[in-house]
Amino acid sequence: MPARASSPAPGRLADFVALATACVALGVTTAGLLRESPTLAAPAMPAPPPKPALVKLDPTKLRTSAPAGADQAVPAPDAALAPAPLAPVASLPDLRLPDLPAVPAATVRPTRQTAPPTSAAAPNRGVAAGPVVLDVAEMAGRQPWPEYPYECLRRRESGVVRVEFEVGENGAVRRARAVDTSGCHRLDDAATETILRRWEFPPGEPRLYEISIHFQLQ
Repeated sequence: MPARASSPAPGRLADFVALATACVALGVTTAGLLRESPTLAAPAMPAPPPKPALVKLDPTKLRTSAPAGADQAVPAPDAALAPAPLAPVASLPDLRLPDLPAVPAATVRPTRQTAPPTSAAAPNRGVAAGPVVLDVAEMAGRQPWPEYPYECLRRRESGVVRVEFEVGENGAVRRARAVDTSGCHRLDDAATETILRRWEFPPGEPRLYEISIHFQLQ
């Protein structure tokens, strides 16, 4: 019978696989250590601007006098705005006016001053004595007539009131009063108020009138 080939033992094969695995792992680890890791470079930031230096002045060391080289006077700011000088008056032609004839001074005669008229000499602007009696029928068509008071109608009151009134220069009645009453103050007031507030006359001299107003029930 032919001889059977010998096979390696199982234990030695396992050791060989373990040794090969260890060698591969060691090679991978060594390659990772030798490889340089990438570095990230930070961007360069611009440098901040330099701060201005503060200069402290010593008031005791300031110069109060002008420097030696400043001999020329500095013109004032307003000197550039000053107007140019005018031409001399002597360059104008000589103008002479003709001589005027002499006028004699006027003689003023003093006027005689008269004293102002006194109040006694002033014309009398008052009302003439005695009132003028007016016709009732004539005045009823020319002037507003007093209205019959409602309270007097309700109470059946009637009567005749004689009113004396004064007319001024402008024609307006400036004063009115009942000189003879009707016996009812409401009728007297109606007559005097109407004459004083609503009656008008032509302008002229102050005058005094008198009229009788009849309040009579129908």
